[in-house]
This record gives sequence, structure tokens and C-alpha cells, in this order.
Amino acid sequence: MRKAHFATPLLATALILAGCSGKSPSADASSEVAQVTPASETLPEVLDDADGMQTMAEALKTTGIEGVFNDRGSYTLLAPEDDAFDALGDKAKTLTEAKDHAALAALVRDHMLTGYMTPEDISAAIAASKTGKVAMPTLGGGSVTFTKTGDAITVTADDGSQAMIEDNPVAGGASIAIPVSGVLRKF
Repeated sequence: MRKAHFATPLLATALILAGCSGKSPSADASSEVAQVTPASETLPEVLDDADGMQTMAEALKTTGIEGVFNDRGSYTLLAPEDDAFDALGDKAKTLTEAKDHAALAALVRDHMLTGYMTPEDISAAIAASKTGKVAMPTLGGGSVTFTKTGDAITVTADDGSQAMIEDNPVAGGASIAIPVSGVLRKF
């Protein structure tokens, strides 16, 4: 049982990496999202200027996680839009305005994946999967599972919380942020 649990993230990583192999995604996947070109600014700097991404940009700064985006590593940030945080009401205020930022840092890490993956890469990995879903480990120690219905890609966290991939991604440095419609944690 333990081996199967460990193999799932490895299989998912292999599928995602296959999607990142440089091969062209299917015509359907390429029409979903505009091409993303990394910016000379870091991802937190780009998010700071992106419409609807200020809460996540501020969370990266507040927690100190923005520093990892200065390194050479690549990350994919599933970035809840400001509306997703607003929908949490007082729970979001408690989380973002707390003096101890451990809970906010944990939430941010639950939205981070290693590697640079576009929605097209995720879509291609789902299409290559025999099960129609792809699980990826997060930097927070959990996992997220991607599925696709029509053109819509849904991401589901371990606790069952879900979000849809929303607008076009933004890139900065060697990393990318994919806007999602919800926060991937139940409160």
C-alpha cells in the first residue's frame, strides 16, 4: 500500500514531464491558453502587477516565500485569484492578517508545484493518462489532482477542495502562476 501511494506522485510527475517535453500539445489544448513567455521580473513582482493577484503576491512577500523565486529552480504556483480569498470572508482576513504567518505559508506551499507547467502541459498530461487524471505533489507535502471536462481543467486538493484553472497564466523568472478560481483548502 505504501509503495502504491509513493508511486502515484512519481507517475504523475512523469506524465507532467512528458507534457513538458517540447512536443506540441494537441490542437484543442493549444487553443485554450495563450503562449506564456517568462518575464525578466520574478514571479512575485509580476503577480504584484497582475490584475486580481494582489492577495497571493502579498502572501508571498509576507511569508518570505517570494525568495524561492529568486533561485534557479522553477515552480508552478496555482494562484487563487483575489475573489477566491474574498469569498473566504473573515477566515481569509484571519489568515492574511495574523502575526504568525505559519498558516499562510503552509497554504501558499499547498499551492506550489515543482517545475514549470503551463495549462497546456497539464492538459496534455491528462490526455496521456489512462485514468483521465494526474496527481502532483505540492511543496506543502500534500497533492493535487488535475482532471478535465471539456475544455475546463479542475484541480482538487487532498481535502476535496476544488478550483478551476481560470485566466491565462503569468510567468516571471523561471516560474509560472496559473490563476485558479478557489483556495485549495477547506476552512
